[in-house]
Amino acid sequence: MAAHSVAKTSRKPRPAKRRPQARGLATRERLLSAAETLFIAEGYDPVGVERIVAAADVTKGAFYHHFGDKLAIFREVFEAIDQEMADRVRARALTAETPLGMVQRGVRSCFELCTQPRYGRFVYITAPPVIGWTGWYETDNAISREIVMEGLQNAVELGELAPLSVASLTTLLMGLVLQGAIAVVNSDTPQRTAQELADEADHILLALAAQARSS
Repeated sequence: MAAHSVAKTSRKPRPAKRRPQARGLATRERLLSAAETLFIAEGYDPVGVERIVAAADVTKGAFYHHFGDKLAIFREVFEAIDQEMADRVRARALTAETPLGMVQRGVRSCFELCTQPRYGRFVYITAPPVIGWTGWYETDNAISREIVMEGLQNAVELGELAPLSVASLTTLLMGLVLQGAIAVVNSDTPQRTAQELADEADHILLALAAQARSS
C-alpha cells in the first residue's frame, strides 16, 4: 500500500476579534465619562441625551441599550462620585492615630473636598433635587454613615469618648457635615469656610473627649 503524505498548509492565526461584551463595556464607560463631564460642568437640566451621545461619539441607540433615560445615567454618575468621595474621606481618616482623630480627619477631608465642584456642588447641590431628597439621602447615608459610626464606636470602646448613644451622635454629626458641606459650596471663600468649619467640628469633638476624661 502506497504511503501518501498530506501537506498541511500553515495559516497565520487571525487576530482575535474584540468581543461584543468588551465593546459594549467600552461604550458604556464612554457614555458615563461624557455624562459626568457635562453634568458636573452644567448641571442636570441643560444636558440632554443628544449632547451626551455626541460627546461620547456613540449613537442614541447605544445610549438606550445601556441606560433607560437621562435620569438613569445621572443616578449612576452620582453614585460613582459619591462612593469616590467616601473612599477619599476614608483613606484620609485612616491616617489618624486614634479613632477620634479618624473622625476629625474624615470631617475635615469632607469639607476640603467640597471646595471642588466635582464633589461639593455636584453631590450636595446638583444631585438632591434631581434624585429626590429620600433617594439622595439613602445613597449618601449608606456610604458615609459607616465611616463616622465606626470611628465614634471605636472612640467609645477605647475611652476617648464617654459611653453614649453612638447612633444618635452619628446622626448629629452627619447633620453637621451636611450643613457644613452646603455652606462650603455656597461660600465666596470656600477654602476658608472649609477650614473654619473643620476647626469648629474639632472643638466639638475635643470637648466631648474632655468630658470623658473628667468623668
